[in-house]
Amino acid sequence: MKTIQKTGKGKFKVSTPGVVNSEIQLDFNPLIDTFELSKGRTDYKLIHWQGRPKGEREWGIYDPQTDSYSCGVFANHPTVYGGMKLLMLDDKTATTLPSAVLWFVGKLPNQLSGDSGYGVIQGDRLPIV
Repeated sequence: MKTIQKTGKGKFKVSTPGVVNSEIQLDFNPLIDTFELSKGRTDYKLIHWQGRPKGEREWGIYDPQTDSYSCGVFANHPTVYGGMKLLMLDDKTATTLPSAVLWFVGKLPNQLSGDSGYGVIQGDRLPIV
């Protein structure tokens, strides 16, 4: 189970208790600013695969409407309903994580968005501390 600490708007510290060097500092603001996401629709999610720790990695989902972050692994990688774009900061100059995300609008599996019909192998919707 991950520990998620909100450190600012669009910023989170994620770690796996008991796993050395598992902490990830996330800042979604450079992606939001670079791609001017605050000027368009607001019902999107930014989805990324966590870079560490190996064996404990999960999908991370940032919801800008609630300024919240959750994580989990989808059972059987279910089909979701919606549209997406691939967004990536310049890898030569990006200094924050994540530097690439899926911009997604639509329905996600239940543990991460409240929809029914899909399970999660590991991970849960986690409260922000």
